[in-house]
Amino acid sequence: MRRISERIHAEIYFWGCNPGFFVTDDGLLMVDTPQQPIDAVRWRERLLEHGPIRHIVNTEPHADHILGNSYFPGVEVIGQRGMEARYLETIPRMQGVERVETMKETDPDSVWLLNHPEYPPNPPTRLFDDELTLELGGQTVRCLHVPGHTAPQTAVFFPGEGVVFTGDNVFHRVKTFIQEADPWQWLEALQRIAALDAAVIVPGHGEPCDNGYLKEQAAVLEGWIAAVEEFVRRGLTEEEALREPAPDVDPYPIGQRLFPSVDRVNGLNVSNIYRRLIARQEA
Repeated sequence: MRRISERIHAEIYFWGCNPGFFVTDDGLLMVDTPQQPIDAVRWRERLLEHGPIRHIVNTEPHADHILGNSYFPGVEVIGQRGMEARYLETIPRMQGVERVETMKETDPDSVWLLNHPEYPPNPPTRLFDDELTLELGGQTVRCLHVPGHTAPQTAVFFPGEGVVFTGDNVFHRVKTFIQEADPWQWLEALQRIAALDAAVIVPGHGEPCDNGYLKEQAAVLEGWIAAVEEFVRRGLTEEEALREPAPDVDPYPIGQRLFPSVDRVNGLNVSNIYRRLIARQEA
């Protein structure tokens, strides 16, 4: 576990995203939850040493940010308005027989906790549109809607600590996933994150960084857009574009055991951007 500031800690090396927590005199606020059940229950025990857990804020609807919600029963979950439906869509799919069988091979210590009756789904129930400001233990937390990597993407800013959790709007020196993103909104989101002028950025994946990395993250997105624009300019169909060599626009490897194959991620990125470019042409 990494101490980020006086009141903030994060875990950088879990399988999945970087969850974190904020300690106040009136309890804790969490940002995202550990993906693997055994990590979630162990983490809960460690957090309770610092005080009661009052809130969870989910930064996005992808499974590695929300699967652990169940292992914090009774804790209020906060999310941008689009989060509720996405959570309720994702959780049944991730609790099926296929995941149970896969987990027997990849994470056997977690199998007995999956679908455990004491840990039912825990969806976001406190929803906001553009911004939600919380006061906890005399400390301020700002939850900001910054769509990009996903439509309900949220940044969680702790102005008193100079720290912002961005979710997957920032992949720090690990491969960028653009599988459902609006890359143009994402570029705008990076500008909004920079304007917060936080001393420390806790990304969705990778080590903590500062504002200086945001330009490099933007350059990766711009490189993907330009590469797929060239496929479209050449008149390639989506299927033909997928058969082309993968664009050499992202220098970083996949982090935190997200997928075993880089080819899958490249294909998802190409398909999503291709379809969005065509839609923009037709609009």
